[in-house]
Amino acid sequence: MNVGTAFMAACALAGAGLLATSGTVLAQPAEQRTVSSDGSALAEPAPQRVVSGASFEGAWGAGTAPDAKAEFRAMTLSPAEYAAFSQRFQAKRPPYVRGGTAVRPETVIGRDRRFRVYPRESGFPYRAIGLMTYSQAGSSYFCTGFLIGKDTVVTAGHCVHEGGAGGTWSYDVKFYPAFNAGTAPFGSCSARRLFAVARWTEAGSEEYDYGAFKLNCAIGETTGWLGYYPTLASQAGLSVLLMGYPGDKPYGTLWGGAGHIVVSEARKTRYGIDTGGGQSGAPVLEADRGASLADCFGTCAVAIHTYGEFDGTNSGTRITYSVADHLTAWRNAP
Repeated sequence: MNVGTAFMAACALAGAGLLATSGTVLAQPAEQRTVSSDGSALAEPAPQRVVSGASFEGAWGAGTAPDAKAEFRAMTLSPAEYAAFSQRFQAKRPPYVRGGTAVRPETVIGRDRRFRVYPRESGFPYRAIGLMTYSQAGSSYFCTGFLIGKDTVVTAGHCVHEGGAGGTWSYDVKFYPAFNAGTAPFGSCSARRLFAVARWTEAGSEEYDYGAFKLNCAIGETTGWLGYYPTLASQAGLSVLLMGYPGDKPYGTLWGGAGHIVVSEARKTRYGIDTGGGQSGAPVLEADRGASLADCFGTCAVAIHTYGEFDGTNSGTRITYSVADHLTAWRNAP
């Protein structure tokens, strides 16, 4: 059984999902307003009682060009090009201090339990996750991102903007879905517009560290995209998978980790899953009960990985109703 089959089998063990269908949903606070890299206006999402995004397996198959929807065609780097690529783009390390709270880089907790994933061969949902390269303040970095629509990639806020009032937007942003050790089987796409929320771009608050960007292509129609959904109930004990591109593994290879959510906070999710720098922006996927959601089929993100060890856990930005509202608005933006 390959990794993709194992993942879908785990999702088939679905029980009652955590998607809340009732409860009070408040209006968006000012610090949650959308900020765009090009300064253009985007209507704020209206708060909704149930917000989720459906996953889509893509339209790639035998006889179909895997890069048909990409802006740049499929490629395989030569050994020299691969070496130069790996030297140019370094793992983005999160800031150590945000809002008075000590934040550590992504961490391996005890014995390394991560496993390698071959995204093209394993198929969906892994081919909807990719390597994001970009520059900030003259330095070049990489993070992880995942598609939530044909041309929309979600990642950590610190991958699209440095954070805080003095921070700047990322530039020269590219996305390589299913990238694997120098091979981009579905080509690549460049970003045309970046999104974050004001509490990140103006205050650098780690609780609001999430963002997204729009692509100059519709590669998601080929690779597929992941779903997402918010919860009101505690996430503690939920089985999850985290997939991303750690900088402490062979360059540009996709690695996964499995575990449980240990601590469920209002805006943060903490889990005992090993991570490394470069996995910021990776999806935290519900492993057991997502299949109970008719529009996600077991491929739903419940958080966006962002930070390292805190009391023996790594952490991500929880997909709350407000976060889900913004992801939906960004996915639907022109």
